[in-house]
Amino acid sequence: MKKSGFILICIVLIASFLGCENQNDYDFTMTYKKFQLSENIQICCIEYINNNEGLICGGAKNSFGSIYKTTDGGTNWTMVFHSDSLSVNDIFYLNDSIVYACGDSLLYIKSVNGGNTWEIIKLLNYPYDEYYVPYNSVYAHNEYNIYLIGGEHYDKGLWSETETGNYPWTHDSYDNQFNSMCFVSQYVGFFGGYGILIVTEDGGNTFDNIDLYGNNFVDLETDSDQTVYALSDYGILYSTNDLGYNWTTEINDYKSEFTDMYFGETLAVVCGKNGKLYLKYNNQNDWEIAKDIPKVNYNCSFVKENGEIVLGSDNGELYIFNQKRTP
Repeated sequence: MKKSGFILICIVLIASFLGCENQNDYDFTMTYKKFQLSENIQICCIEYINNNEGLICGGAKNSFGSIYKTTDGGTNWTMVFHSDSLSVNDIFYLNDSIVYACGDSLLYIKSVNGGNTWEIIKLLNYPYDEYYVPYNSVYAHNEYNIYLIGGEHYDKGLWSETETGNYPWTHDSYDNQFNSMCFVSQYVGFFGGYGILIVTEDGGNTFDNIDLYGNNFVDLETDSDQTVYALSDYGILYSTNDLGYNWTTEINDYKSEFTDMYFGETLAVVCGKNGKLYLKYNNQNDWEIAKDIPKVNYNCSFVKENGEIVLGSDNGELYIFNQKRTP
C-alpha cells in the first residue's frame, strides 16, 4: 500500500509539473494613449521608418482618402496628401526618402522626400477597363521593380508588376480579390486575398496555387527567420517554413475577425475587430491575448523599434500601447 501511494504521489507531481510547463509563463501589462486625427478617417495602414517618423493612410472607398505624417513618434500628425474621391489603402517605405502608396481606382503615388509631398503616378499602360479596381497593397524591391495588387467585390482581382519603374506594366486579372503580399527574396513572393493564396519562385513569371481554400487572407508577412505568415479574417493565423508546402495553424480563434499583423524585431502582434489583440515575443511559442484594452476595431498595426505597439482604428483614432511582461 505504501509503495502504491508513493507511486500515485509521483504521478500527480509529474502531471502537475507538465501542466505548469504548458501554461503561459508571462502576463502582459498594457498602458496606452489615444490620439485623434483631424478627420474621421478609417485608418488602413501604419508604417514607421524609425521610432519618431512615420506615416498612416486611410479613407472611405470612392469617397476620400488621406496620408498623415508624424515626426514625434505619433503624438502629432500632419496631413501630407488628400484626395476628395479616392481612399489610400497602403504605404511602403523603400528607404527613408522613397515611399510608395496606393488606393482606389488604380491610385499609385510616390514621395521622394520621406512622405512630405506626393506625386500621383499615371500608369503608362493600363489593364482592361473592368479592372480599374482599388490597389490594396504595394511593394518595391527597388525603384524599378514594383508590385501592386488589389481588387474589389471579392471576385475581381488584379496583379501588376513593372521592372522599369513605370513602363511597361504586366497586368494579370484573377477571379479573386487580392489583399496582401510578402516576399522572402527578390524572386520568391506570396500573394493572398479572398479565397486565393499563390506563390511565385521566379519573380512573378509563374505561380503555384496553395491549398488553403475557404479563407479570406487579409495580410501576409515574413519574420527574420523567413517564416511566412498568412492571416485569415476568420480568426486563423497560418505559418510555413517551406515555401507553402506545409502549414501550421498558430492561432485558431473562430470568434474573432482578424484584420492585420506585424512582426517586429522582438515582438509580433495580430489585431482585429472589437478590441482583439494577440502578442508573441520571439522566444515564446504561444500567442497571448492582450486584456483590458479598448474594445474598438483595430484595422492595422505596427511595432516600433522601441517596442511600442501602434494600432489604427475607425474615426481617425490611433492607439499607442506600451507593454511589459511579468513572470
